[in-house]
Amino acid sequence: MRVCRRYSEQFKSDALTLLLESDASIPQVADRLGVSSWTIRSWYKVHMAKRSAKKTRSSTTLPIPPNESDADRVERLERELSVANNDLSTANKRIESLEMDRAILKKAAAFFAKESE
Repeated sequence: MRVCRRYSEQFKSDALTLLLESDASIPQVADRLGVSSWTIRSWYKVHMAKRSAKKTRSSTTLPIPPNESDADRVERLERELSVANNDLSTANKRIESLEMDRAILKKAAAFFAKESE
C-alpha cells in the first residue's frame, strides 16, 4: 500500500537548496531527507520550469521608466521598433544568402552526381 505524503513548501525549498548548493546528487539528497528520489526529481523539474518561465517573461518585458510622458514613450517605442526592424532586415538578408547557397549546392550535387554515372 502506497501512502502519499504531503511536504511543506519550506521543506521542498530546503531540499532544492540542498540539491542546488551542494555536490550531492538527487538520490543522495533523497536518502539524506528520507524522501523518494522521484519526489526530489519532480520538485527539481518544477523549480527549473518556473525559473525558465521567469527568465523568459523578464527578458521579453521591457522596463517602463517612471514618470514617462506620452511623447517620450512614443519616441522610445519608435526606437525599439527601429531596432527590431533592423534585426528583421538582417535576418531576412541572411535567409536569402543561405537559400542562394543551398541552391548552388543542389546544382553542384546534381552536376557531380551526373558526372559519376
